Amino acid sequence: MSNRWIPRWKVVELIYADRSVEVCYDESTRLYACPLCSPVCKENGVPDYGSYFTNQEDLKFHLEAHLNERWRKVKRVKSEEGEEQEGEDED
Repeated sequence: MSNRWIPRWKVVELIYADRSVEVCYDESTRLYACPLCSPVCKENGVPDYGSYFTNQEDLKFHLEAHLNERWRKVKRVKSEEGEEQEGEDED
């Protein structure tokens, strides 16, 4: 028995935001990989990191987050000394 994951990638098309997007699907684990987080999967490589999903709907939500860059939104907050500091946006 192996303790290493050897994916069998298949590039499939996903319709998202009225466009066709190529995403990776691993036939051995039945997981979808985000092509933006781990583009090496399109070349049948083993990603060092990435985001994986069990269904296409969750992957679509994740792609929406890339589109809106939700994890990069930062709100400027003035401190008591009048200096601007970065803080996370609580949207």
